[in-house]
Amino acid sequence: MALRLCRSVCWAFAVSSTSRNMPLAAAPRVYCAESFGQILPLRSWRSERKLHLSSSRRSERKLHLSSSRRQNLLCRDRCKWPGFRHSFPDVRSFVAFRKIVGLDSADSGNGQSGRGSPKGQASVAEFSDYGTSDMEPETVVRRREPTTDFKRKTRELLAKFNISLPTYGPGQYRIVCPKCDGGTTREKSLAVGIDEKGLALWICHRGTCGWKGSGPTKVVGAKDEAPLNGTARGTKVVKETRQVAKPQPITIESLALQPPPNEVVEWFHERGISAGTLEENQVRCINTTGDVVIAFPYTRDGEIVNCKFRSVDKKFWQVKGAEKVLYGLDDIKSSKEIIIVEGEIDKLTLYEAGYTNCVSVPDGAPPKVSTDGPASTQDKKYEYLYNCREYFKNATRIVLATDADEPGQALAEELARRLGRERCWRVRWPRREGEDAVCKDANEVLQYFGPEAVRSVIETSELYPIRGLFQFSQFFKEIDDYYHLRMGDERGVSTGWAGLDNIYRVVPGELTVVTGVPNSGKSEWIDALLCNLSRDHNWSFALCSMENKVREHARKLLEKHLKKPFFDAPYANSMPRMDRVFLERGKKWLNQNFFLIRCEDDELPSVDWVLDLAKAAVLRHGVRGLVIDPYNELDHQRPSAQTETEYVSQMLTRVKRFAQHHDCHVWFVAHPKQLQVWRGEAPGLYDISGSAHFINKCDNGLVIHRNRDPDAGPLDQVQVLVKKVRNKAAGTIGEATLRYVRATGEYEDVK
Repeated sequence: MALRLCRSVCWAFAVSSTSRNMPLAAAPRVYCAESFGQILPLRSWRSERKLHLSSSRRSERKLHLSSSRRQNLLCRDRCKWPGFRHSFPDVRSFVAFRKIVGLDSADSGNGQSGRGSPKGQASVAEFSDYGTSDMEPETVVRRREPTTDFKRKTRELLAKFNISLPTYGPGQYRIVCPKCDGGTTREKSLAVGIDEKGLALWICHRGTCGWKGSGPTKVVGAKDEAPLNGTARGTKVVKETRQVAKPQPITIESLALQPPPNEVVEWFHERGISAGTLEENQVRCINTTGDVVIAFPYTRDGEIVNCKFRSVDKKFWQVKGAEKVLYGLDDIKSSKEIIIVEGEIDKLTLYEAGYTNCVSVPDGAPPKVSTDGPASTQDKKYEYLYNCREYFKNATRIVLATDADEPGQALAEELARRLGRERCWRVRWPRREGEDAVCKDANEVLQYFGPEAVRSVIETSELYPIRGLFQFSQFFKEIDDYYHLRMGDERGVSTGWAGLDNIYRVVPGELTVVTGVPNSGKSEWIDALLCNLSRDHNWSFALCSMENKVREHARKLLEKHLKKPFFDAPYANSMPRMDRVFLERGKKWLNQNFFLIRCEDDELPSVDWVLDLAKAAVLRHGVRGLVIDPYNELDHQRPSAQTETEYVSQMLTRVKRFAQHHDCHVWFVAHPKQLQVWRGEAPGLYDISGSAHFINKCDNGLVIHRNRDPDAGPLDQVQVLVKKVRNKAAGTIGEATLRYVRATGEYEDVK
């Protein structure tokens, strides 16, 4: 008799060499080493014999019995190691091999580990019974049972992706996918495999999902930032192969930190902060040329990752090249409520008032509130939010206790925009007695009124405004700012064309639907508008432009920005092309101001997939605008009971919610339906293919139309027809005419 192993010792079969003409009833039965499920008897003992698992039709596996003399079984399943097979001359050799590879304990060959043993191991004596031609009907070969700790760790790892299995031992499982819920039929489309070392692999076989992942592995660039890595279709996973020098650890000894001397303790005491608070927050000092410098160690999981220093003349610096995180990060671990302040002393003030769930930003506040979003080169100022994003996942209430001055309000506005206004609160600092000015920050309140007043300010904080239902009293200050135009974007920002600004201006948080017949220049006009906003207002954008190749889109943007053609081609009209110096300058500008959202898979991306990546672009790059071009390139699968009108309504609602919550302007390009007996006239918004909700739901509706009749006027003239404006302070229904410069793709006002 010979034993044959396949699938990394996952299956074992015993077949007698004299059993070629064995009747079906006497054929051996084999048990699955994974689930101990019985395998049905052999169907036939002729050539091309097959063996079937007694499981669902979907997971049926077929095994081929070769026609060789020894009658060894070969696995035809989708095996990772199709060539891994080994024959054993007898059972004892097989049991010895199992000991070597760790499948049996050391005593598995002593005859004590049979079916009655705790581990259910098949003993040598049991296998010896099959060494004759009178084979028993059943053969059992089992793995060692996984330990409880193995199952617990596997369960914890998979729980991070909401993967729940009936058991967590090594094996293969079929469950409902937590990402797509198995579609409308709740199909068990997610295949999960676990090996003996705890490596889990999974993939959803539904064509519209395709979610896959593995763990625990180290993957760079995955969408999900958990220790396990799960990626949906359209997300590229890139493994890091570059060798990076490990930075030197930052310690108290390496920074030469010392306990604060008495004069520093007294300095803090004058500001209402006790020595106990300094010790609890690990405030230290260093001596530089005889001057005492205060040190605020920034820790993550108890380890120092950065340190900020403050001199007596109020100069600040940090450890060069250190990670940017929030001060007091360990204090908000697993916190549902988080308080964010502008400086370390304010963080100590809140601690003195009894709030341990408080953190401070590391780099202070921007100079003023502005609609001109931070340039990408300067956006490292907010990289601490991205580095600490896991700490905000479970937060339901974030109190923004920034300073009362203009930079403090600018910081609060940017924090709310990036973290989500729906879970942010803002504070109102009290006025000092006999003065019109309010207290500047938390420490000033502590010095003037004491810790009870600080607690009162935090407890009476107000919801940060979101478009919804509120009391007007919550908006009185905002109404005053609106009246005095203090924010700067209340009436929208200029498009860059004076003739168009009178009827259409770009307002953050609004949705503009753009349409026009094919080849009218809809995408070309939007690109020109983005270049104007980047030049005049320092805005950056996320582009989901699925009809453009990356290189072609880059060419169009570079020509508009540099005002030179990319090629020496007929369209350039003899204008010299951009040289290498201009090209390199333009490439740098592209990389700083535009971020691509692209699906490289065969499947079409969904609106939700696009919006998820757009949210990441807001958090990581601070983008102020999103372009989705066009609507018909997205995946629009919907339940059979849902009409297209209902689907479009819900989709546009999600797009508008993204725009409002993240203060981004969204341009959505939608093509018109086929026009009957078209004579060159401009279409209307109700001609958009799909639903009337495109005009009902949008804030602004534009039609881009190009003249094709030489008798009607110059062929380089383009009409921008503003068909709908919801916000009359930002525009009105009307028409503007621009001239298209073919050589550079620019648009100019018609004088």
